[in-house]
Amino acid sequence: MLTHPTAQALIDGVARWLPVDGSASPFTLRVARNALEIAARDLALGPGADVRAAGRLAALLHREGDRETLDRALVDALRAGRIAPDDPALIAHLRACALDSLAIDQPRYAHEL
Repeated sequence: MLTHPTAQALIDGVARWLPVDGSASPFTLRVARNALEIAARDLALGPGADVRAAGRLAALLHREGDRETLDRALVDALRAGRIAPDDPALIAHLRACALDSLAIDQPRYAHEL
């Protein structure tokens, strides 16, 4: 299961990392801006991505739940062999998740893999 910093963690990190005395270099400011832009996209696009992923997982696993619960159930199903790693529905789900992640993390990336 992949995890990433939450939008709140990114914002908190930038707040702690940036110097308050105005001595930040242009590079430091660019990194901070990029992190804040990722956080903003995560806040805007993340909830929809989670709803879509939970819907795909519910269909794949034949059960309801939130994304985190269903992600864990998917891992268990893969480990137990109840879902094959080459299952077309699984591959479609993972592809859609990757595209949603790219829309948040790297929006300039070509989203047509």
